[in-house]
Amino acid sequence: MVDIKKRLIPEIVRLSKKRLRLSGNNVNWHQPLTFILQLMLKRLLLICTAFAGTAVLAQDTATNNNFTAVATHNAVSSYHHYIDKQSRLYSGIEFVGYSPKIENIPFFPESTWRRGSIVYDGIFYDTVQMMYDAVKDRVVILHYNGFFRMSLFTEKVSEFSLNGHNFIHIERDSLRHAILETGLYDRMYAGRTTMLVRRHKFIEETVKDVLERKFMDQYSYYLLKGGKYHIIRTKSGLLSLLKDHAREIKQHLRRQKIKFRKDKENAILQAAIHYDSLNN
Repeated sequence: MVDIKKRLIPEIVRLSKKRLRLSGNNVNWHQPLTFILQLMLKRLLLICTAFAGTAVLAQDTATNNNFTAVATHNAVSSYHHYIDKQSRLYSGIEFVGYSPKIENIPFFPESTWRRGSIVYDGIFYDTVQMMYDAVKDRVVILHYNGFFRMSLFTEKVSEFSLNGHNFIHIERDSLRHAILETGLYDRMYAGRTTMLVRRHKFIEETVKDVLERKFMDQYSYYLLKGGKYHIIRTKSGLLSLLKDHAREIKQHLRRQKIKFRKDKENAILQAAIHYDSLNN
């Protein structure tokens, strides 16, 4: 049987480019795709009629009618499923970018399109071209047309994986997450002593002869212990939180030649991993 989706998807793209008109920065892909659906249903019926015409050579009229009904139902169901899934992913706002005069980059870890996975609006998507805008805390994706850039709504992002980093969405509450602001966090280690990193960037402005602007990193580190997250700013704060094995952790970092001041992120990560190993 002909793969209906393979015949329809190129047609969807063609109709999108021909009929779609964007208004302002807000883009809701569900509405235009619903419009395209109405046009595509006619093509579905033509395809199914072609199937029926072939089948009639070997089957009687009753069997052929049944085949036509089943084929039409399956084709329409498959098309609705595809359209619904894609319309949820391509809903967000246009990414307009930043001035090229600002030094450094606003993205983490790099300003290059990479394939990643994401759970958006409750649906898992794989091999999505994306970047992470650490200034606005938004995932930016490349539309399937290859040129339109879209910022997804952060509140709809449950998690995403990019370049070996797994980000999760956390809502602030009064107990376990009291110290955490609502947003996306890089889950560096998921053990009994889970480690999260808030990878925020901001624009620093300096007035000399001219106004200089730079994207600057402002990362915050957290450990989950005793059912609550704790922010880690200093080595003494790290050892105080893990005080029941502080001596062993100091020795472990010394053996690994990891200095907290020079490599804070790795020091916290290795301390958390070693701490959990001592408690197993």
